[in-house]
Amino acid sequence: MPVAPPTDLDQMLQVLADGGEQAREHLLDHLRALVSQGSPAAFSLRAALIKILSADSSGRVDDEEHPGSWTRSWQMSALVVVAGDDAEARALMDMASDRAREPNRWVRYWTVVTANERKEHHAWTLARARALAEDTGERLQLRCLGWALLAADHEDRDAVAALLWCMEGAPQPVPAGNRYLVEGPVDPTHAQSAALRALRATPLAQAFDGVQAIVDAAPFASYTWDAVSVMARFGGTSRAAEASHTLARFVVTNRRRREYYDMVGLAVRAIGRLGIAQTDLLMAELDSASPGVAFEAAGALELLLTTSRAVERILDVATISADRDDKLASALRSMQRAAVVETLAAGLRCGNMTRETAARRLLIELGGSVAIDRLQIRHQDLESRRKVVADLDDRQREHIRWIALGDGVATWISVGMWIVVFMVGVTAISAGLLLTFRQGYDAFQAVVLAGAGTVFTLLGKVGYQGRLVEVAGARAAARLAVFNGYQRRLQQVDLVLAQRFIDGVQVSAEDLRELSALVSTAQTEAQSSLLALIPSDKEADALQKRLAAVGQSLQGGDS
Repeated sequence: MPVAPPTDLDQMLQVLADGGEQAREHLLDHLRALVSQGSPAAFSLRAALIKILSADSSGRVDDEEHPGSWTRSWQMSALVVVAGDDAEARALMDMASDRAREPNRWVRYWTVVTANERKEHHAWTLARARALAEDTGERLQLRCLGWALLAADHEDRDAVAALLWCMEGAPQPVPAGNRYLVEGPVDPTHAQSAALRALRATPLAQAFDGVQAIVDAAPFASYTWDAVSVMARFGGTSRAAEASHTLARFVVTNRRRREYYDMVGLAVRAIGRLGIAQTDLLMAELDSASPGVAFEAAGALELLLTTSRAVERILDVATISADRDDKLASALRSMQRAAVVETLAAGLRCGNMTRETAARRLLIELGGSVAIDRLQIRHQDLESRRKVVADLDDRQREHIRWIALGDGVATWISVGMWIVVFMVGVTAISAGLLLTFRQGYDAFQAVVLAGAGTVFTLLGKVGYQGRLVEVAGARAAARLAVFNGYQRRLQQVDLVLAQRFIDGVQVSAEDLRELSALVSTAQTEAQSSLLALIPSDKEADALQKRLAAVGQSLQGGDS
């Protein structure tokens, strides 16, 4: 993943002076964004570069072989990006593109190439292109650049013919009637390289077939690298699909040739930039013996599919087999870390155990604090869910225990009360019998008969109340069953909501209405079931009559 470009002026100057190629490219991209935003940082850098480049503008020598010669090329490219219409900056651009004042060809080349990318320098670029095209003393590399720019803007036939002649290897004799070409031997390899280097700056549809032929032939030469780079520039054109398939053939043909690894990696990167789906090819290249090719394949896959879809595709492979986990994890490390972790974290909760296991393996292979945090969060989620279920079960058991205790107490109070009443009745009858016995045998006989009827009446009443106790016990058990079912249904609703929160799924208003309806239905049904267990008016009247009968029997016995 690219490092964020510096924003401090001194840091930007330091990167241009001795930074790596990738850091310098990122800085130029950052400068383009700053210019489009009108940032003061771009103006500050422009002033600093003008001062630096003006200090050694006189007496320059050809320092192409010097290790620090690229610094001036990058500094000039940065100045072109931030130049705008500044007169001093334009003067330095004129100097840097004039071979009489700037002997380093690469400084001249990159000054013109960078200016070609800026709309505000369009007129200046065409003027310099024409001067380069007509300058027979200029290097062939710069002349080819001039021809390519003129052909792209003005459809200059002589410029197109001259460029194609170079790409064919500059065969002799020189085509007659072309105002840009002069007689003289030209090195074929140098001519092809110069033409392809120019086409990297501005690809021409007329040159597509020639570039394609070079890529298919794949000679082990530096200009093959340029040809692959040119193919990548046809994205968004009518030849984009053909360019992508050409590069795919190049990858398949040369993927096992170690000396071609760098060019295969470049071709894979180009496939991603062309925007034409080559997903199967890129997935296969994730297993490349070259780490560089695998890295480029991951980047191209991410560019074609977006990060989340690329991770899903990689997760599909990991679900089938664990043999490629190390390679797949290496590919994931080169993608945007946050999006990768989010997608794998979602895979941990997809409901498919095999896929969840694969996502967990990839997170472990991926490593890093973010990935480990996700695994810990997942573990905590599972533990939290178990705790929620356990808490609900504990609450339910406690609730039922209190209900059962209350029903038991009420039942035994009822039984106890009837036992007390029975004992009082028996005591009263016994006392009456004793008193009667003392009054004589005849009175005793009459009272015995009355007392026997009373006792049997009481026993019948007690038997009836035994049935009431049984009914009360049955109703208590029924109440427990009703409460148990009601509590379980509420638990299910709670668990659904808890799972939604764990999965990070937003709960909509429609979901809330549906869950509320479920709770309301459960409550209504529980209330109906409990009301059905309450004795009816008929049962209550019958109970009152029996109590009255018992009272009358007791009064008769006392008399």
